[in-house]
Order: sequence, then C-alpha cells, then structure tokens
Amino acid sequence: MMMWSKRRILAGILSASVAWAGFLGAFAGPAQAATVSPVHMAAPAAQKSAAQKSAVGKWHIRNSFFGKNGEDVPLRQGDLKFGYKHIQDKHPEDDTSLIGWIDDTLEDGKYEEDEGSTVVRNRTATGKMFRVVFSEREDEASKDGRPVGIITAFLE
Repeated sequence: MMMWSKRRILAGILSASVAWAGFLGAFAGPAQAATVSPVHMAAPAAQKSAAQKSAVGKWHIRNSFFGKNGEDVPLRQGDLKFGYKHIQDKHPEDDTSLIGWIDDTLEDGKYEEDEGSTVVRNRTATGKMFRVVFSEREDEASKDGRPVGIITAFLE
C-alpha cells in the first residue's frame, strides 16, 4: 500500500513538472518561442559579412531594416549626431518599442525627401505620429559599403 502511494505522488509531481515546463516554454518550437519579422529584420549575426562583424564604435550596426522600396536602412550605434545614441539622448524610448515603431513606420509610413534625407511618418497604435529620418548616403569611414542609415527616430 505504501509503495502505491509513493508512485502516485511521484507521478503527480512529474505531471505537474511537465505541465509547468510546458507553461514556461521549455517545449515550445522555434516559431512559438520567439517571433521575428522575416521581411524587415536583418539576417542573424552568423550570416553577416566580415566587414559588418568588424564594425566598431559609431559605425556598428545594431539593427537592419528595409524601406518600402527596398532601401537599406541600418540603425547604427552612432554618436550624439545620429543613430541609436542620438535617439536615446534626445528621445529616449525602450528598445522594444523603438525597434517596433521604426519597423512599422518604414513599412507603412508616408515617405518624403528632405535635403538629402528621407523622412517617413506613421501613426502608432496609440494614435501618436512616429518619425524616422534616414540617409542612403554611404560614408567611407564605415568601411562596410552600407548607407549611414537612420539619423533619428522619435514620437512627435
């Protein structure tokens, strides 16, 4: 009788552990564990070119996006004048919101040319306007042959 009770208890513990592990996502497939926009986000780091891997400082690419017409729009680490550092210095936002708003704006926004840069505006889900300004100009200092990319991005 005692042995049967121990088996029931152990079976109950095992069943609860499996259910809890499934709840935590331990058994989730790759598509269930995380979602990434396959159209707009860059390739994994393992597939990046040697020039991109070696980029340091302000030319380091944090994320890559593509515009409506296939424009290459990297978000570089930048400095206080452009890129991620500029955005966080002037218009701080958490990374998840920032990346999502940039992606949505480049995909669905209205594009306008402005003195060598492209300005894209889009309304967020909360009704606020979000603006992305980027340049397709290449700078030899980056040593990767890609455009300067995002100058700034912010909620208006």
